[in-house]
Amino acid sequence: MRSIVFEAALRYTELGYPVFPCAQGEKLPRTVHGFKDASTDPEQITAWWTKRPAANIGIPTEGLLVLDVDVESTWLDGKPEWERDLAVAPLSITPSQGRHYVFRQPEGKHWRNTESDIAPHIDTRGDGGLFVAPPSALPAGQSYRWAPGSELDIPRERLPEPPEWLIEILDQIEAARSSGATDTDRPW
Repeated sequence: MRSIVFEAALRYTELGYPVFPCAQGEKLPRTVHGFKDASTDPEQITAWWTKRPAANIGIPTEGLLVLDVDVESTWLDGKPEWERDLAVAPLSITPSQGRHYVFRQPEGKHWRNTESDIAPHIDTRGDGGLFVAPPSALPAGQSYRWAPGSELDIPRERLPEPPEWLIEILDQIEAARSSGATDTDRPW
């Protein structure tokens, strides 16, 4: 019998998203080269999930931007227009009730991962990163899930790009990294 996680992994690959197995209940890749081993090959996906049927699904974020908003974040408080702008993206609800908004990086952008560079409890995953995709689960049984009506059900080339205000923030972060600026030098 094929698991719901295996079926989801196959579905992501049909949409053009390479996947790889993560340890059961974790974000830790279970391949030799981590997310670099991600594949869209159904035979490889079948082999991985046959060997580890309870593995979580990892998706590399090369060319994507996943905005990770932890439940503790107050960054969007009082910014309903920003929340509306983000609502165009597929939205995964994490087991801790955080949010993962999935965007496509605009042509020519090569954003890397950030950790609280935008604001406390706000991270991003870009080139060199990964995210755990629904219906993956944590050990206590809580699962990642797509928000109703905001599922990842389109090919990556049809994903929306981030809103302009977020593009500006991420460009500022990349420019600051390139110039060697410290946190106190950053304008956002």
